[in-house]
Amino acid sequence: MRLRHIEVFHAIMQTGSISKAAELLGVSQPATSKVLQHAELALGFKLFERVKGRLHPTVEADILYVEVSKLHQGLDQLKTLSSNLRRFPEGRLHVGCLPSMGLSIMPRVIREFRHRYPSVACEVETNHVESLVSGLRSRHLDLAVTYGVEEFPGIRSLVLGESELVYFGPEQGDEVNLGELDEASLIGLTRTDNIGRIIADHFAQLGRVPKSAIEVQTYYVACAFAAEGCGATIVDELTARSMLRDGLHIRRIRPTMSTPLSVLTRETHVIRGFYHGFSEILKNTIAARKQCIRQRNPR
Repeated sequence: MRLRHIEVFHAIMQTGSISKAAELLGVSQPATSKVLQHAELALGFKLFERVKGRLHPTVEADILYVEVSKLHQGLDQLKTLSSNLRRFPEGRLHVGCLPSMGLSIMPRVIREFRHRYPSVACEVETNHVESLVSGLRSRHLDLAVTYGVEEFPGIRSLVLGESELVYFGPEQGDEVNLGELDEASLIGLTRTDNIGRIIADHFAQLGRVPKSAIEVQTYYVACAFAAEGCGATIVDELTARSMLRDGLHIRRIRPTMSTPLSVLTRETHVIRGFYHGFSEILKNTIAARKQCIRQRNPR
């Protein structure tokens, strides 16, 4: 099928008639009928049957429509991209991050980025690491911000800073000794997560295996559970600060645990100027947040 065949076929499937499809496409009805005939001739089978004056898709048409819809969605994305390139001459930045970062550090980073690059449009989405890496590989994302230093084939990783892991819960006090925490009362993070692995490894060094009664997959959800009185949790300090509420407390942990913060992109990606700018802003924001935290909570 040629692109014009696909366009007409999709329009007829959407509208249910040749006349409405022609109106949708802004062409004449005879021209639409002719393209449909050419499409059926090229395919070697009928796409529609006329029953009592109405078009009904054939079984082959229904099967074909599934794939055509995917292709049409890609064409729509191409149109959107073309429009954005026209509206934003410098380009567009599509960045992904972990859900907790969307509540903690990313708003300030995007604010500073937009101030420095006002003609660059920004799109931000949150997801887990596996989905972010998949988005980079499929070219859906330009950059991704995550915790950890894992290596992924075809992905370039640049560490920009780190965030200390802290106790977040209802009990007020000074530093917390990890060996004295009751892991069963902790709201745990799955070991498939970078921070979850760090915590589990430190417990293992103490000869203990965490057996949390509650386990979640995202940091801010762990904090939300703590806020509801489900227990305490261990999360990165940036997330903890953004989720701090009355009745909740942040306490440092001994031994100290921390997680790197990295920005990811494809190895074959053309690095544009504002990508460097974004990374620089992110790095400076991490450093500024860390300095501010240390001033409020000196060692």
